Amino acid sequence: MKTRFALLLSLIFLSACTKDSEGPDLDYPASFHLKRFDQVQPVRMFTRSGEVKDAAFVKGHALTQRMQTLYDLGATEPEGEPGTKITLLSRSEAERDNGRVTRYDVQKQGDALVLTSQQEHSSGYSRNEEFYLNLMIGLSKYKPLIYDKQPLPPALNTGMDYTYKTKEQLAVSLKGQELLVHRLAYAHQTQYSGRSMVINNQFDPTGISLLREGDTLVVQEFAIVGVPVQ
Repeated sequence: MKTRFALLLSLIFLSACTKDSEGPDLDYPASFHLKRFDQVQPVRMFTRSGEVKDAAFVKGHALTQRMQTLYDLGATEPEGEPGTKITLLSRSEAERDNGRVTRYDVQKQGDALVLTSQQEHSSGYSRNEEFYLNLMIGLSKYKPLIYDKQPLPPALNTGMDYTYKTKEQLAVSLKGQELLVHRLAYAHQTQYSGRSMVINNQFDPTGISLLREGDTLVVQEFAIVGVPVQ
């Protein structure tokens, strides 16, 4: 009995240590104000045949211009982020305050910390949008949480064929005393339609395999820097 009790205590201790070691070694709580852009990568273009290597062609392409209307890397402060504060409360919990406080669970994945909101959201999509949902997931290094997908009866006539549940995620990392919030911008174009997005993630090149004949895709990675709150 004593041996079993000692083993149980050891397992509890190891479990606590594993959970506590998820986040970085910091003086908690550690707060950061989002202030500027950094880690800006060149725009890359892909088709079904592979990557387009002509940098001048990619830079001047209409699809690149359309994607870059969603953000301004030359701005003195990221649009929509002034006053936003991210606080790592502990190794396992964080919060973002942009006028509305959102709590996140923290998990270390490779070199990054993935912050997953504790609040669940519901969304949906039509069959026509299914490709774009799969493309977003495929291009994301840290796979978005898409779960509990349910088909909707056509008789409901909501414009959506499926519903799903999700949780907001932020991919962040530490660089010295600063916090980097990673962003991935991309734009996709077919002969008839297109779509542009900026998501909180990094680029997974294996997602290029989802492109179809005639598709063009441009991507750009960057980060928003959070400076320590004094």
